[in-house]
Amino acid sequence: MALTILAYVAVIGFLGWSAWRSGDTEKVMFAVNLVLLWLSAIWLYGYPALIGPAVVAAISYLALLVVMTSSDLRIPMAPQPQQADDD
Repeated sequence: MALTILAYVAVIGFLGWSAWRSGDTEKVMFAVNLVLLWLSAIWLYGYPALIGPAVVAAISYLALLVVMTSSDLRIPMAPQPQQADDD
C-alpha cells in the first residue's frame, strides 16, 4: 500500500514537471487530472477527502486575512520630535 502511494506521488510529480515545461494543453490536462484525482478520492474515501481540503483552505484564508490586515503592526512609528525647554 505504501509503495503504491509513493508510486502515485512520483507519477503526479512527473506529470507536474512535464506540465511546467510544456505547452498550454498539457497544463490544462494536468489541472483536469488533479480535479479528477480529487473527485475519485471523494468517491473512494467519502467525507474526509472532501472536508480536508476545505479545512486547509479556511485556515489559509484566515492566515491571508491576518497578514493583509496586520501591516500596521510591521511599520515602525516615526519618533516624535521633542520640545525644546526655553528656561
